[in-house]
Amino acid sequence: MSKNSRIPLTELLRSLLPITWMGKAMCAGLVIWFIDWALVEGETLFGSRALKSLVDFGAALAFVPLLYFGVRGADWLMRHLLWRLRRRLIVTYLLIGALPLLLITLLFGLIALAVVMQSNTNLVSRRLDGYLEQSRAATQALAGDLAGLDWKAVKPEDLRRKLQERANALAPVFPALHLDFQAADAAGIHVEAGGLPGPAGGAHALPPWLVGRGEFDGLAVEEQLPNAGPNAGPNSRRIVVHHVLRLPGAAAGTFHLSYPVGDALCAQLSRTTNLSVKPGMAAVPLVQTSAGPDIDDTGRSGELRPEGIPIFKSIVDWETGRPMESDVLALDGSFLHPRQIWRRIQQFKSNSVIGNLVVYLIGGVSVFFLFIALAAIGSAIFLTRSITGAVHNLYQGTRRVEGGDLDHEIAVPGGDQLAELSRSFNSMTRSIRELLRVSAEKQRLDQEMKIAAQVQARLFPRALPRTEALDFAPGVCIPARSVSGDYYDFFEITPGLIGVTVADVCGKGVSAALMMANLQANLRGQVQAYHDAYVLKAQTASGAAVEAAPRTHPVHLIVQRVNQQLAGSMIDASYITFFYAEYDERNATLRYTNAGHNPPLLLRRRDARIEKLECGGTVLGLFADAEYESDQLRLEPGDILLAYTDGVVESRNRRGEEFGEERLGSLLCQHAHLDAAHLEEQILRVLQQWTADAEQEDDLTLVLFKVNPADPPSA
Repeated sequence: MSKNSRIPLTELLRSLLPITWMGKAMCAGLVIWFIDWALVEGETLFGSRALKSLVDFGAALAFVPLLYFGVRGADWLMRHLLWRLRRRLIVTYLLIGALPLLLITLLFGLIALAVVMQSNTNLVSRRLDGYLEQSRAATQALAGDLAGLDWKAVKPEDLRRKLQERANALAPVFPALHLDFQAADAAGIHVEAGGLPGPAGGAHALPPWLVGRGEFDGLAVEEQLPNAGPNAGPNSRRIVVHHVLRLPGAAAGTFHLSYPVGDALCAQLSRTTNLSVKPGMAAVPLVQTSAGPDIDDTGRSGELRPEGIPIFKSIVDWETGRPMESDVLALDGSFLHPRQIWRRIQQFKSNSVIGNLVVYLIGGVSVFFLFIALAAIGSAIFLTRSITGAVHNLYQGTRRVEGGDLDHEIAVPGGDQLAELSRSFNSMTRSIRELLRVSAEKQRLDQEMKIAAQVQARLFPRALPRTEALDFAPGVCIPARSVSGDYYDFFEITPGLIGVTVADVCGKGVSAALMMANLQANLRGQVQAYHDAYVLKAQTASGAAVEAAPRTHPVHLIVQRVNQQLAGSMIDASYITFFYAEYDERNATLRYTNAGHNPPLLLRRRDARIEKLECGGTVLGLFADAEYESDQLRLEPGDILLAYTDGVVESRNRRGEEFGEERLGSLLCQHAHLDAAHLEEQILRVLQQWTADAEQEDDLTLVLFKVNPADPPSA
């Protein structure tokens, strides 16, 4: 290997594993995530909160390249892994079959889990409510006994002994029971079940919020355990049942019964419910507000969360009396273990004949559903092979046709829709062969139409008449198809005599274009013939021939002669609307004949009045003996003549409204100050805005000239 052929290591790695900017960003994100996972301690990084915040921001930005590569990976799977139809069908079966089944199974599992959890928590909660009802009843009974004592005869020692006996009797049901009695005019008496008499008042003295109230019945959380030892933390607390009653009459005072919801009571709940119950920590308080429970945001740091499923009850803070809803008990979630569930099923099965029947029925239905699922998978495999086989044959056939083998036809197995698709493919190849033949013929016809359009374009005037009296616009003819049936022309008959014509052949396309060419040839021939008949020549004294001024000749005779020539060559039901006029510069007169055409508009500049040139007769080509009339008008400087075909006034907008003669006349009056060419451009621009994207239904033709002033201003 030569020295120049050696590839640097970095270039080699880059060629093997090209790293884009997004890839570099992803690598940087992985490094940031590692630092956030390995080096961050609590809320700081190397003792700096700002550095920790910066790392957190970079870790959030790292999700952008992760999302980018996720999208790119999904696109790669779609283009490579799912290219084959068989794989796509398999994925489809998974999405429409297996995935919904899995989701339904998961849904039923979650529902069953929620039902089991809720039923067990309700069982424990109702059992705890039963204990509260029993202790409430015991409190009322004891308070009744105290209210019935003869306070003048009873001694405090006898009362304490009696309360101690009652406390010891209730101890098996309510472990760690406390009884307090505070007479209105005597010291308080406090006893504990199974223990010695306690001090008066002490830890179980009523809190200030309850002193005025005097009565309470429910659960309360105590922040500091009574008689807590030196190792008790500042956040030690427990849930205690409190029943406080005010005694009326001679026994006026307050009777207080309390016992903790502790391990002993939870052991009794566990035995009666066959579930593992632990005391709660009141770790998730929900403060009762007027709008309902709200999460208490005054959280206590360093608290231990209870292990298990919390059971919430309404409690109060014993020190402040603030109501809340918090976890009172914690239910061990071991009953959700599959082994425990199986044990419960066996217990349910062995308890009764109905339970045994239900278990076997559910098992049989499960086996039946499994059999149906296996049959569906087998059917899906068979159908997939049949579909992919037919598609493969179609794919091979399309490759053959793409290569030019239009005679190739694929085999047609079976009689299902796939077989019909194969037959359609064979029919398509035959149609393609026919379409290619038709396309070649159409291309030939299109070429001929282009040539016809080019020839027709040469029939329209390519130069304006040489005149100083009139300002001619170039004229325009916009065909609806390749060739037009409209015709316009202006030509110089003799110096000082200008001919103007506009015609519309019934129909469109080639036939209309041929009739238009025939009309032009006949018109020019008849104009020249009548001109030669009416022109006089004089012989000067020197013997030179001088052409005299043209004499007035009737234009309607020209139109009649053209009609006679066209009537014999027109096909059935065809006709031509025609307008012909001659302008004589010497006396500024316009002679015209209208053969069924849209009447041209003559704008009188002096009084801004529009005249319609309607004198004439019927359309050309229908009746050979038709007679026509002509009219003569004197034009003044500034007058404008606009001749058009029906494609102008019948142009429609998107709502189907026609442009109309009224809009055309208003447009002519509005822009009469413009010269002829700019006026024509303005009319076309307004028509284009009117039609917008609507389809042009007819040919559109315009001819326009304006009479110049007699003495134009010098430059």
